Amino acid sequence: MKRIFLDDEISDNVTISGKDAHHLAYSLRAKKGEQIIAVDPFGNTAVLELFDFDKETIRAKCVSEITKVQTVNDLRITLAECLPKQNKFDAIVEKATELGVEQIEPLISARTIARPGTFRVKSKLDRWARISKEAAEQCGRDTLPKFGTIRELADWLKEISKIVGHFNGKNKFDGKGALLIFCNETENNVPLQKILRDYKACDCTRDIIILIGPEGGFTEKEVEDIISAGGVSVTLGKTILKTDTAAISAVAAVRYEFIF
Repeated sequence: MKRIFLDDEISDNVTISGKDAHHLAYSLRAKKGEQIIAVDPFGNTAVLELFDFDKETIRAKCVSEITKVQTVNDLRITLAECLPKQNKFDAIVEKATELGVEQIEPLISARTIARPGTFRVKSKLDRWARISKEAAEQCGRDTLPKFGTIRELADWLKEISKIVGHFNGKNKFDGKGALLIFCNETENNVPLQKILRDYKACDCTRDIIILIGPEGGFTEKEVEDIISAGGVSVTLGKTILKTDTAAISAVAAVRYEFIF
């Protein structure tokens, strides 16, 4: 059954307009009389039956009970990614949405080449929100990922250091706060899988933050700052992955360890 995310709260009668109506009618090829699943910004979901089409508007009626979206598991994944070149971040957003990431943080670090000016930030965020919405509708998830604004890595680290827990010298997590892991091409001794299993073994919330660097990786100073903020340096294997490949690989590994 097709799925859409509404801008307004679900009621007995719903009007879908603008880009959402166009996407539903032309991209998803919905037809009069068809039933779809709708999710609103307040976490409600229901089945709607489409009964009226015109060029810009689709009208629908609610044909099921309006219920709250149910959380499948207690895992929360945040993907913090230093912006890659070209439009690679578009694909990262799409795949991260499909893999269930709840928060996406676009960052700028010392070696980041893609640095959108102030006037382009809003258009970038709008574009990524649209990509994630379409990906969520396609894959059937019940929530949309949230986006942080584009900002400097150092500023982001100051903010999240307040919520990050820490490992002690024996790689035992203290159970307080989120787990911050960063993929480090110079790391040779600590595989991601080991840290995830150590974290899984502790009695704590499942709140995991994955930090990925840009082309060229992090500088030595940035690595020091990330570790000071509570970050754990991990390796994804012997080969050096591109930044977009590393992001999806790390998210997929977390999902495998905690969901399957």
